[in-house]
Amino acid sequence: MIDREGLTRHIRSAEDKIIISRMLDRAEAVLKNYIPRNTDFFDPYQISLCRPILNKLDELKYFIAGGVAQSERQIIVMFPDYMEPEEIESPLSVLQIDGDFENNNLSHRDILGAILGLGIKREKIGDIIVSANCAYIVSFKEICDFMNGNLAKISRYSIETNLVDLENIKIQEENYKLIETTVPSLRLDALVGVGFGESRSSLSKMIGNDRVKVNWKPINNPAHPVHEGDVISFKGKGRILLLEVGNKTKKDRYKVTIKRMI
Repeated sequence: MIDREGLTRHIRSAEDKIIISRMLDRAEAVLKNYIPRNTDFFDPYQISLCRPILNKLDELKYFIAGGVAQSERQIIVMFPDYMEPEEIESPLSVLQIDGDFENNNLSHRDILGAILGLGIKREKIGDIIVSANCAYIVSFKEICDFMNGNLAKISRYSIETNLVDLENIKIQEENYKLIETTVPSLRLDALVGVGFGESRSSLSKMIGNDRVKVNWKPINNPAHPVHEGDVISFKGKGRILLLEVGNKTKKDRYKVTIKRMI
């Protein structure tokens, strides 16, 4: 039996404990039945919670997969320690979406909304990759099969769907704009304010409502320090990357370069 209490004693968040508990359910099934099992899709923060715990489990090995290079959302595949990763069949597949999208006006939000509208849970969906007049959805094979037969429209656009191999995904560079500005401090509210064009006075409540994540971890403290390389996501607004922190100005403000994904 896995010592769940000992392995999770350091975790304070109830939501994080649920994630770890579900992962340990799969791990116990591997150790009991000697067959590979996998989790649902996790974001990088959730993966970072699971890794150190999995590393403490004897007789179990694992690898992390997202279907595409540099994937953000990934699954953890666990298997008995006498097996090798090459023996494990990938549970993932890719659904390609084609359509005549005006001015490439198809967003990640549109696609995710259509998927959730079919009754599919978010944790069953991996990365959604949007390209010109085309998009790709990474998910489990059975979910891709279901979407292939039931996903016929996204927003106002009629679409065609096909199952494709993982290696056939064509990834184009993400659209973004650079913001070069100054901030009085490297607090979360200051960076969110200039990155998303929000007034700093309105941000305390928004951040306190768990709408903001730093490196995929929910943060509700407006004064939380942000560091170069940190990714900040704002629910309903998008995502920014603190690309560079420069020298201070004569007015004691930080020069920053922010990359905002469009």
